[in-house]
Amino acid sequence: MEQHGNRSTYNIETVLRKNIVDSEYWRNTCAKLQTWEEVVDQIFYDVIHVEPWMSGNARGASSAFGLLYRLFQLQPSEQQVDALLTHEDSPYIRAIGFLYLRYVGDPKQLWAWLRPYVQDSEEISPSGENGTAVTIGDYVRDVFLEQYYFETIFPRIPKPVNDEWVGKLHGMGLPAKALGNGGQGGPDRRGVDEPNRRPASVKASLSVAFGQRAPNRASAREEGRGLGAGMKNVYNGTREERPRSR
Repeated sequence: MEQHGNRSTYNIETVLRKNIVDSEYWRNTCAKLQTWEEVVDQIFYDVIHVEPWMSGNARGASSAFGLLYRLFQLQPSEQQVDALLTHEDSPYIRAIGFLYLRYVGDPKQLWAWLRPYVQDSEEISPSGENGTAVTIGDYVRDVFLEQYYFETIFPRIPKPVNDEWVGKLHGMGLPAKALGNGGQGGPDRRGVDEPNRRPASVKASLSVAFGQRAPNRASAREEGRGLGAGMKNVYNGTREERPRSR
């Protein structure tokens, strides 16, 4: 599948991209994955929210965005991207597929990808177990109608394309206004008035200390912010085997 936009940064905001590739999780896990199948398996085992940043005292880019960035590098085929969107094992695998399209899909071709999913009823909690559950349809509409995503920013969708999507959604009797935060709504995360809040822009992000990156510990698991999140000890240092549908 041809990627749209900047083919070296994949249209990821500068500071977020730097935190991804400078992290231990990237070096020890993501960068070692050599195939699309390996990345999908890692998403299944590691990803429990699809926010761009870890939260609380665990500063750094999230596992979701580290693995998304590895997908950018591997440049999956159209068939592989479609398989992400329809995957039955985890809604987070599906969400990362939609994020892939949001970052590097050609805006003029995106509606054909999105149309089958704008009413999808599967539930997902973008912020993890402490967040608000929304449907995949809610998530898809929000991600593609909104330029801001939690504390980062997506590439801009041309206004004529956005207006066309709004018209098509209205024609289907669906909401066409983004709530933000992956469809959850809630406070705007882009402010810089709180010390632990991620900044909104590259300019504001220059004050982020790159030395404060997420730990890469086998016994630690990241959570999305939700109503209150941080690092949770799980599995006693071993990976939990969850049932797969395939």
